[in-house]
Amino acid sequence: MNRLIQAAFELFVIRGYHATSLEAISSKAGLTKGSVYFYFGSKEKLILHMFEVLREDLVDGLVATLRNPVGSHVDRIIRYIHKGADFGAERPNELLFMIQIAIEFARQENVIAAAIRELYGDVHAAVEAVVSEAQAVGSMSSDIDARSFASMIVAVHDGMMLEWHLRGAEISGPDLVKNVRRMLLHGIG
Repeated sequence: MNRLIQAAFELFVIRGYHATSLEAISSKAGLTKGSVYFYFGSKEKLILHMFEVLREDLVDGLVATLRNPVGSHVDRIIRYIHKGADFGAERPNELLFMIQIAIEFARQENVIAAAIRELYGDVHAAVEAVVSEAQAVGSMSSDIDARSFASMIVAVHDGMMLEWHLRGAEISGPDLVKNVRRMLLHGIG
C-alpha cells in the first residue's frame, strides 16, 4: 500500500490529479491496477487517504509547533517555517502534492476541494491564533490584520518550498530558509 501512496504522491505532483490515471499509479508502484481498487476503491478515496497521511505526518505537527507556547510568538512562526522546510527536504513530493492539489482544486466544490481546504484551514487558523496572541500582548502591531498576515506566512512557506524545488541546484534550501527567517525577524529593509 505504501508503494501505491508514494507513487501517487510523485505522479500527482508531476502530472496533476486529473491527468494521473490509476493505471499509471499502479504501474509506477510495480503493482496491478486492481491493487489500487483493492486498497482504496477509487482515485478519490486514494487521494483522501493521502490527505490523512499528510494530516498525521505534516499538518498536525505544524499546528502543534505553532501552539507550543515555548519562546516568543515570532519564534513559534519561525519553528513552523523550519518544520515545514525540514519536511519538504525529507519528503518533497508530499509537500509539493499538498500545494499542487490546493492549486488544482482551489475553485472547485467537491470532497477533494473540501478536504484540502480543511488541511490548509487548520494551518491558517493556528498561524492566525499565534498572530492574534502576539497582538493581544503587544509583541506584534495591532495594525496588522491577523487573518491576512497568517495567509502571508503560509504563502511564504509554500512559496519557499516551490522556489526551492523549481530552482533545484541553483539555490541552497538552507540559505532560502535563513533568508525567510531574516525577513520575518527584521523585515526587508
